[in-house]
Amino acid sequence: MSSVKSLLFSHNHHLLSVKGCEAGLDVLAFEGDEALSQPFRYRIEFTSADHAISKEMMLMKAASLTLQAPVAQGFGINVQQSVRVIQGVVTGFERLSTSRDETHYALTLQPRLALLNRSHQNAIYQDQSVPQIVEKILRERHGLRGQDFLFSLTKTYPRREQVMQYGEDDLRFITRLLGEVGIWFRFTADTRLHIDVAEFCDSQQGYEKGLTLPSVPPSGQQSAGVDAVWEMACRHRVVEQQVSTRDYNYREATADMNAQVDVTAGRPPPLVRLTTGEITT
Repeated sequence: MSSVKSLLFSHNHHLLSVKGCEAGLDVLAFEGDEALSQPFRYRIEFTSADHAISKEMMLMKAASLTLQAPVAQGFGINVQQSVRVIQGVVTGFERLSTSRDETHYALTLQPRLALLNRSHQNAIYQDQSVPQIVEKILRERHGLRGQDFLFSLTKTYPRREQVMQYGEDDLRFITRLLGEVGIWFRFTADTRLHIDVAEFCDSQQGYEKGLTLPSVPPSGQQSAGVDAVWEMACRHRVVEQQVSTRDYNYREATADMNAQVDVTAGRPPPLVRLTTGEITT
């Protein structure tokens, strides 16, 4: 049990808070990965004067990382402004080193949706659309409520006669179903309820646009506290030359369900072919 109380005021540039932990947590460094239709993952290193922070105090606890803008230089007292709050749950905890004054820790912060990859199921869903299947899994299997996720869809999705989940974890299963119908998801934060929110979208209206960043290589120049691109790289890889699909439905046995498309737009580089097929029985 921790006996070190947190301070009412912190000089930290960024703030880390874990529910139930009263010890002061000083953010040392962090790195994160974010992408559409994937749970984000932040690894946050921090120090604390409390040497007794345990895994029981951290794992599966709600946590937040508050990113703050640099304080403007000048006279008077300036209050740092929060530019973003990342809400989630602690899925990993590390004790890295210790000294007389403080202990060096690290934790992994992810959205609650990331926990779905710990659940493997065999199930059959009948007469339900993809959004209905996803909502059923989130509510009934993982206990998420209406404030925990949001469907911002512009299209209507038909009910499927039968969908099977066999040996897949829930995260991979719903990601596959959503990808088949063109639905993607991202994560936002509800700072009032202190929770992460999964938002499901199917159009470009859900994209955040209008961000412009200057290119400022880190060569000793002063960035003046402005976000900037430090470096850019160009990578090339082989992709499919042609995609072919083959399908069969016994209800429409004479229907031609074969299709193919050239994804190179006439460009000549040597590529490979990809063929997929499905049979309805």
